[in-house]
Amino acid sequence: MAKYALLRMRANTPEPEPVTEVNIIPVIDISLVLLVILFVTAPLLAYPTLPVDLPPASALPNQELTIALTCALDGSLSVRAAATTWDSVASDLRREVEKKKGAIVLVRADKAVPYKTIQRLISAAKSSGAAQIALATEPPRK
Repeated sequence: MAKYALLRMRANTPEPEPVTEVNIIPVIDISLVLLVILFVTAPLLAYPTLPVDLPPASALPNQELTIALTCALDGSLSVRAAATTWDSVASDLRREVEKKKGAIVLVRADKAVPYKTIQRLISAAKSSGAAQIALATEPPRK
């Protein structure tokens, strides 16, 4: 008898409706986390990774499109943030100059680097087809 009473009770209870809506809260949470990660990592990728001590300047920095060619005091080289060698610096620069037509090649060298090395960097920039070459300096402090 109890068996039939349970069946009757079960027949009287309505079945739950299936969930047909998308729960957007987890999507928003994940998007915000990815946005925070982007904001944290973007400044780290803005400058080349080699530390250099630039000479001071008297004018404000130019904000035009540039390709950074960096030479550290220990002789290590990089084009933008990618490490390179003396053998491949011209080809790496050529590849970057072809990507960005009219870009300025900005030679960033430590102030203690010999002029002969800077002359080699400028020569590599010229052979890569750069239309304009500039020397980086430390922006003036206010």
